[in-house]
Amino acid sequence: MLKLKSYKYEGKNSEELLNKALNELNASTTEVYYNVKEEQSGGIFKSKKYSLVVSLKDDVIEYIKSYLKDITDLMGIKVDFEISKRENYIKVNMISDNNAILIGKNGRTMKSLQSLLRQSIQSKLGIKINIIIDANGYKEKQEKNIERLALKLAKEVRKTKVEVKMDSMNSYERRLVHNVLTNFKGVTTISEGEEPNRYVVIKPTEE
Repeated sequence: MLKLKSYKYEGKNSEELLNKALNELNASTTEVYYNVKEEQSGGIFKSKKYSLVVSLKDDVIEYIKSYLKDITDLMGIKVDFEISKRENYIKVNMISDNNAILIGKNGRTMKSLQSLLRQSIQSKLGIKINIIIDANGYKEKQEKNIERLALKLAKEVRKTKVEVKMDSMNSYERRLVHNVLTNFKGVTTISEGEEPNRYVVIKPTEE
């Protein structure tokens, strides 16, 4: 597996450390992931000291490709990867002829790969990076289905004035529903229940 490249710096000023790292890497803050930690130096006269771990986003992407390729090779699946950097996350689309195995029941295999990859990067960099893994656009289609269902149910709630409880969903899926119905007149949404069985309730409001 490809080693994830990272660079460590230590000093007394966190801002100077970051500027030094960016200059040496010839990069801007939008091109790197970084984590600054404040540490107490030992001795009688204690003073603040900072440590900085920084990694180029392009190096993280190469690590993601290598990590997923090693796992999918062990699964006996030939996979191509489309990886794009978004403002707040990295999107990975896996393209294969073995969608059923890659996706798993209700997307469980994808979710497991996503979780393992996030943990691997966090253990190496000390940084939480939001990585979204999809397979042949499966997740994107599921998201569109959830949004379509939410709009359909919202129209019914507005017409009948009777609230509707949706099936249990994870936090990301619930957020999709809340977002798509934010400006939908005549209804409001709230999440209820306990994890992992939290669900969205669509309620009528006075227009």
